[in-house]
Amino acid sequence: MASNPPSPQKSRKSAVRPVPISPAQAIADAWKRESVESQERWRKLDTEMRRRYEDARRKQAQSKM
Repeated sequence: MASNPPSPQKSRKSAVRPVPISPAQAIADAWKRESVESQERWRKLDTEMRRRYEDARRKQAQSKM
């Protein structure tokens, strides 16, 4: 007599599934893995992009007046 293969439900339960995490938590975890130098570069880039965005918004607001 042939043995019965395990049912799909039993094999699914035995598999270890990672605990789902939020996108924000995934980003926070990735940030922690970045080197100090890399974090500094990201901060400088963020500051520069913010400055450019704010400057462009100011120019746009002035041109509408």
